[in-house]
Amino acid sequence: MKRFLLTTSILLLSSFVYSDAERKPVPLKRGSSAEVLYFDFGETAPKSFFQSEKLQEPKLEDLKLGFLDAAPGYYAGPDGGEVYQWAKNHYQWKRADGSVFTEWPSGIFKLDFPTGIGFVYAPAPPNCNGCSPTLVWNYPDHTKITKYWIANRKEYDTIFQKPIDFQNFLLVNESKFGKPKLEVENLVFYGSEKWNEFLRVFGDEGKTTFLFTYLQYEFGLTNRGKVPVLLFDEYQSAKEYVGFDLPGANQTELGLGGKDAIVLCCGDQMPEKTGNPKFDADSLRRVNFSMVLQKLTRNIEQVSCLKAIAETGKSPTEEIVDPWFEEGFPSYVESRFSDRKKIWMYSETEKLIRENKVPKSFKSLLDAKYKDNLPYLIGAILVKHLHEVYGKESIISYQRETCLGLDSILALQKITGKSPDTLLKDSIKKFETDDIGLLKYAKPLSLMGMTVMEPKFPNEFNGFLEKGFSLKESAKEVKSYDEIPNLSRIFTANVEDFSGKREGDFLGPGRSYFYLWKKGNYRWYGEGWEANVFPGNQIVYRGSNFTIVEWENGKKQYVAPNGDSVIFQNK
Repeated sequence: MKRFLLTTSILLLSSFVYSDAERKPVPLKRGSSAEVLYFDFGETAPKSFFQSEKLQEPKLEDLKLGFLDAAPGYYAGPDGGEVYQWAKNHYQWKRADGSVFTEWPSGIFKLDFPTGIGFVYAPAPPNCNGCSPTLVWNYPDHTKITKYWIANRKEYDTIFQKPIDFQNFLLVNESKFGKPKLEVENLVFYGSEKWNEFLRVFGDEGKTTFLFTYLQYEFGLTNRGKVPVLLFDEYQSAKEYVGFDLPGANQTELGLGGKDAIVLCCGDQMPEKTGNPKFDADSLRRVNFSMVLQKLTRNIEQVSCLKAIAETGKSPTEEIVDPWFEEGFPSYVESRFSDRKKIWMYSETEKLIRENKVPKSFKSLLDAKYKDNLPYLIGAILVKHLHEVYGKESIISYQRETCLGLDSILALQKITGKSPDTLLKDSIKKFETDDIGLLKYAKPLSLMGMTVMEPKFPNEFNGFLEKGFSLKESAKEVKSYDEIPNLSRIFTANVEDFSGKREGDFLGPGRSYFYLWKKGNYRWYGEGWEANVFPGNQIVYRGSNFTIVEWENGKKQYVAPNGDSVIFQNK
């Protein structure tokens, strides 16, 4: 028995040696005398654009083998390694350095090392004219460097990715965008000098710390990687970079919260130092810093989506189009941090309802896409309804289900047990019942944080706010010049720092408001009254159905509620 086993072993070994010796050698396609190339991608993924540019990039022409026929079977590689061919352009080569090269008929190829390091090449889609392939370098710690071809710019974006750890960010080409100008939390800002004033105060005004905490603990959304914020000076250059009109552009928002980076515009609209401290401070108060919160929320939501895909191995077979959530959720979150945003959202939603522009069905909301800012408004109201009625789990579940490929309509039905049409209708009804009343406070909330305009004579102005005017019901009863209030002592304002340079709303002392025109005329106003001051200090006051006019030369006129008037040429 032992002799039989020994004989059998010798025969098998002889057969294997003979078989190996008989394997046909297959050379490199670039020539039988060509040198076999070996590669080293480093042990860890680079974290800067400059380092990523040094990565070796295997080319198919460097690795491709030159088979004489397409017969399946084992072959000997040009370095002595084993090759197995399944079909034409579909084979695997176990190379002498331990790496394994595999090519597919589709044009995809990969090069893997036993350590877990590897490279994947995926050709551009056939319908993408002039596009370059996608290139991926993989590392054992689940990080990867991916180079995506950007067709509109005709260049690569290089992305550092570790979705399992909430990381996905653009490696910024600093020779193109410059060195970082500011780092706050994990945000890294790149921009020109036009953004200096914005960046100088962003750390104090941006509220990013609160946003990260809120998104993490309320919805389980986070981003542990760098978040590049690319600041463009002009709208056209921003549009050329992203390849399309920025959502909401030329309306209230100028930005894009992508999964790789955030794009903001426009530096030519940002405040610059003038040397006038009051004017400069006012300029910064008018900057919408909370816009970054919206774009950052969208970025964090997408990165969290990538994590869900990495964890499950599932990926949507087709893109789930739900702009109502993609923009509505960030808009809703921003409104929780900014009263100005909330009032804008509520005012515009009320206007849509009044003008009968609210979609009648959920499908029509999807089909409308970005028309009338519907995702930022109705989308946000629907998200708010889900959050308040069905709890944070409804938001978490919807985000995850649609990330993994479930249709938007089916996801809402699964999570709430109601049809999306009913949810949409209920959200609008709840808004009209519970929220629309906030608009009676619209003015003070929309001006929250604005500059308070100073009257030249604050005691007289505050006295007016406290007591108002006491005037006769009939102009015929006014007997003295002094019975008509001295408007110039009450309503003239310290506008010298702003006149000719600023046009817009200001807050006023107490319960008053102020509007300045660029020509220098301005208006004080409050509940039931207004005072217009024209160049040359002609002042017209209207309130309680009477009018007072005062000219610079001291002339006064009082028009009583019944229409009678009295004029005093001077004191």
